[in-house]
Amino acid sequence: MTSLDEQVTGQWCSAPFDAGAMETSEIVLLAGGRGWSRFESFSGELSIGRFVWCLPSPGLLELRYTWRVSGQWGPSGDGFESVDGSGPDDELIRTAYRIGTERPPLSGEPVTALQLDVPVECASAFALGRRNMTPADDPSSAVAPYAPPVHRTSPVR
Repeated sequence: MTSLDEQVTGQWCSAPFDAGAMETSEIVLLAGGRGWSRFESFSGELSIGRFVWCLPSPGLLELRYTWRVSGQWGPSGDGFESVDGSGPDDELIRTAYRIGTERPPLSGEPVTALQLDVPVECASAFALGRRNMTPADDPSSAVAPYAPPVHRTSPVR
């Protein structure tokens, strides 16, 4: 992994920049080129888009979506209570990006920020949350095609 890859990997949350908004977004860029984006609203809507990512040139981030899951988030806010739809996605987002220190509105504390020229999940400014994330942190990890297969035994006759 190059130093540029190391700078962008991790969980990036729009919440510090969403003062007064009814929705929030998140981008997770895992080492190795996989990740997901998350959109959730105060109304309970939750959408997860899984993608592969790369940095094709300095200052350019590419997200190639492969799967999207949507539904309602559960009481804990960590995953789905119900799934309304799930299936392949082929959206491609290519955007310039910048990483630096920013002071979100209504906050006195500066954060490490990821700024995008093209919004992802309705946001273009994200604060670094956690640097180390794993596929198990994906709120849709229990939803196909990631869910472990269910093996049903044949009925005995």
